[in-house]
Amino acid sequence: MAKANSKSKKTKMPVEGILTVNASTQPQATIARDTKESDERERKYRAKSALEDIERAEEHKRDKALMKDVKACARDKMKAYGKL
Repeated sequence: MAKANSKSKKTKMPVEGILTVNASTQPQATIARDTKESDERERKYRAKSALEDIERAEEHKRDKALMKDVKACARDKMKAYGKL
């Protein structure tokens, strides 16, 4: 009986080398334009969101009962923080 070789060779898997990432097929100008448009959309979205936040804060300020509750909640939190 032939003795099995105790040192096994590392075999290359058939998918190795296939999964390498090649350079982008998109021209650089297209990538830059896409990035610029994406940045502009993000900036407009953030501005719109900030405006909505300000509008909501103004609505809260006009609601006297809500502001009374908010101030009471704030006092309670300050007392809790003072105990730390």
